[in-house]
Amino acid sequence: MKGMKERLAKKIKLITIVSTLKQGLAHHRNNVDRTIHHLKEEIVVESGQNRGCVTPTLPELEDVDEQAQEHDLQEEERGILLEFEENCPPGGEDSIVFYTTGLRGVRKTFEACRRVRFLLENHKVMYKERDVSMDAEFRDEMWRLLGGKVTSPRLFIRGRYIGGADEVVALNENGKLKKLLEGISLVDSPCEYCENERFLICSSCNGSSRLIPEHHDEDNDNKMWTRCRECNENGLVKCPLCS
Repeated sequence: MKGMKERLAKKIKLITIVSTLKQGLAHHRNNVDRTIHHLKEEIVVESGQNRGCVTPTLPELEDVDEQAQEHDLQEEERGILLEFEENCPPGGEDSIVFYTTGLRGVRKTFEACRRVRFLLENHKVMYKERDVSMDAEFRDEMWRLLGGKVTSPRLFIRGRYIGGADEVVALNENGKLKKLLEGISLVDSPCEYCENERFLICSSCNGSSRLIPEHHDEDNDNKMWTRCRECNENGLVKCPLCS
């Protein structure tokens, strides 16, 4: 009987020890959880965020990915553009300048200009077309840029000389032309001023390129006229929007 009581006392003591041990473990785990939670709050406060979670959400990751892709695309465009000679026509820093001719006298030149124009229109980008046959100033400007009496077409993109028809066609075939044109404004509709003709008839002389003084001798009209200063040799003025 005495031995049984002793064994029962040991069991009761053991149960008490085990219970105390479980409580101690639970208390320790609670302390650890509170410490971790406190550290998370400190990280959020130090980062200047008011959110309860420091893990980026899916939309944030998508935004970062899009920004990275856009940056890579810009770097690629800049790299391709740097392959070409820096030679900027007036007003061509962030645009396309296309020197062309509308004369059909030399069929090869006319067809070459039409090929380049077709590619630009196919990519639906805005460009400044400068017809050297319609304005001698454009012709002299092109010759000055390229250092000689070259023939059109000649294409410039963002202040870089791209080349003539053969070079532009080759760039289109290997996909580089599309990359060079990235970021250029797209065409929504024809120019509201000139319907993409690039020139307007001079309103001062009505396209005659000459002016007759108010007081003149009617018998000597051919001797009294003066050159109109508002237009070119063809009685045309450049479109203020698209030239």
